[in-house]
Amino acid sequence: MAAKKKTQFAILGLLSWKPMSGYDVKKLVDVGLSHFWNENYGQIYPTLDRLVADGLATKKSDHASGKRRRFVYTITRKGKKAFRTWIEAPTDAPIVRNELQLKFFLSSGLPAIDSVRLIKQHQGAQRAALAEYRHSEAVLREALQNDAVSDELDELMTMTGTDSQSRKKQLNTFYLTLRHGIHIIEARLAWCEEAITSLGADLANTET
Repeated sequence: MAAKKKTQFAILGLLSWKPMSGYDVKKLVDVGLSHFWNENYGQIYPTLDRLVADGLATKKSDHASGKRRRFVYTITRKGKKAFRTWIEAPTDAPIVRNELQLKFFLSSGLPAIDSVRLIKQHQGAQRAALAEYRHSEAVLREALQNDAVSDELDELMTMTGTDSQSRKKQLNTFYLTLRHGIHIIEARLAWCEEAITSLGADLANTET
């Protein structure tokens, strides 16, 4: 499926939670989806207008938000049906574009120290990302165990209603999605250690 279509369904899915402006959509993408999905304003606003043109969403000016003009988009019955059809359809295999792996693969003709430097830079970035994920994991676990929802998390939770069962299900979905990201970073860090160890042996052999 084309990337533009996937952007359409990603935004439809968010609108199925509650009506949102383009800014609301971008904020939610940045806060809740950024470790596995990204959309920029250049994609969001044209897609929202296309959803309206296709009858999948409606667009209404919101005058209650202050002087700045703001449009709020609401999913239609047709949009909900399209979103559900997409959810139930087979999922495409992920399209992988990993610059680190590309650079590493192409560095085979360079000195081993260049490859090690490349991996260590990546390793540092992944450790920083893992620290952020661990913090979010602790917040979500606390919310699940003790119903202690932070203000930022509470803003997301209002999107599926306020009943306890719905809130807990969505919290657990957020938590399991984050755990997927944590497992991926842990695997990347394990590979970094393995590669550095192996390339270190190459360096030692070269020096001798």
